[in-house]
Amino acid sequence: MKTIEIALSDLHFHARHGVFKQENIVGNEFIVALNVRIPFTDGIDDDDLDATISYADLYDIIADEMKRPRKLLETVANDICLRICGKWPQILSGEITICKSTPPIPGITGNASVRLFF
Repeated sequence: MKTIEIALSDLHFHARHGVFKQENIVGNEFIVALNVRIPFTDGIDDDDLDATISYADLYDIIADEMKRPRKLLETVANDICLRICGKWPQILSGEITICKSTPPIPGITGNASVRLFF
């Protein structure tokens, strides 16, 4: 069976996710990546937009969820997943990664991220 993967990567958002009060006030930079896999259908051969998922629509859901502050990035990822899978039941699988660019951990020079597979 042929499948199509639709991917968005390197999406940058300023958001207020985190456990610490300062994170909720000042916010942080986040980088999001998403890919979803759907079945390849005859509609794709026919250049039919309804045979696929618009990456602009996927982006809109991600951007909307990134605006809602949460303590856990896991919660943000799951809420994005629930909305996307609820809107497009033809999704076979996917993956979302949310990376916090500068986590408030003393001495850390890298970033922190969560990845949800569905």
